[in-house]
Amino acid sequence: MKKEVEKAIEEIRQFYHPQVVEVFESSCGGAHVLIQDIPLGPPYAQASTWIAFFITNACPYADTYPFYVRPDLSRLDGTAPKVPIHLGNNWSPGVAGVPARPAVMVSRRQNHSHCIGKESPLLKLQTVIKWLLKQ
Repeated sequence: MKKEVEKAIEEIRQFYHPQVVEVFESSCGGAHVLIQDIPLGPPYAQASTWIAFFITNACPYADTYPFYVRPDLSRLDGTAPKVPIHLGNNWSPGVAGVPARPAVMVSRRQNHSHCIGKESPLLKLQTVIKWLLKQ
């Protein structure tokens, strides 16, 4: 794993302690990250979710994307989750012994090239969670 990716993971571990943060190294030097028990609550029916994402080996000069959450994500008001939430996906770190899991993909790609490299994986994660809670 590249040093920059390790540094980003350590920042995430420190911020989200004591939640369980699992890391699966990719063959390219990046990492797949899975965090358990991220608080949700309203507007969602679920109190918490797991969240998973990929940190590329180009970190910090690339976007952290995509993000995945629990497959049964539902809103208290009964309406469907709002786009760009995509139902019917799977998250998999591609590691032997770690099965793919059904998931909802949260598509929050950084569309402004002038911002890439200024948003750490931790900041991007926080931005995605904040966006989820405002839906």
